[in-house]
Amino acid sequence: MTANPLLAALADFQAKPPTLTKNKAGHQSKYADLVQVNEQVLNRLNELGIVYTCAPTLDDDGKFVLAYELTHVESGGKLAGRYPLKLAENPQQMGSAITYARRYVLLALTGVAAEDEDDDGQAASGRRIAQRAPQARREPAAAAPERNTAQRAQRPAGPPLPGEDGNGITPRQQSLLHVLLGKAGKSNREAGLGYISDVLEREITSTKELSKTDANRVIDHLQAAVEKQEQPA
Repeated sequence: MTANPLLAALADFQAKPPTLTKNKAGHQSKYADLVQVNEQVLNRLNELGIVYTCAPTLDDDGKFVLAYELTHVESGGKLAGRYPLKLAENPQQMGSAITYARRYVLLALTGVAAEDEDDDGQAASGRRIAQRAPQARREPAAAAPERNTAQRAQRPAGPPLPGEDGNGITPRQQSLLHVLLGKAGKSNREAGLGYISDVLEREITSTKELSKTDANRVIDHLQAAVEKQEQPA
């Protein structure tokens, strides 16, 4: 049986994979950023005659995806697929999602794990961000069953105020979000952004990146967490 040149080259790659050390400040942690991943992983792949390409695009069903390929230059063998992306009107939010997808797909295809980051392996079936600790350990209260809904702080209703007619997070949501983060013990900016990123399953560097839908989702999680903390033992 003729060996697959691409798989043979990947076997050589995995026999001596590059070591990724944490060099990017994240939410309560550090992680190997895309620049380091590209520099070390792509260089090693290129030495073995493998090229990695990817590009955000629309598939035949009109869905926004990251189309990617590993190509063995000499034989033309390919390993290709599509990673789903979410459309967003906020360019910064969109760029963050694409950057994460590029990094995540490359590490998943090659089997590389960054130093002290076992989240990638656990996230293979759940689309979690590699550089953060598992949500179950960091904030178990977020997954608690919802009870006493009537006692929770309600999101403001009524017509939007001036400046609130866009799709971004509103001033009312921003205010409620900060109040709930404080009650949940996440008043520190880094801790708060880490919590929000875990809930939305993508890296968030500022609450200004949130849409109204994002804000409502995080507020729901926070209300559940705060409610559980306030229940008598």
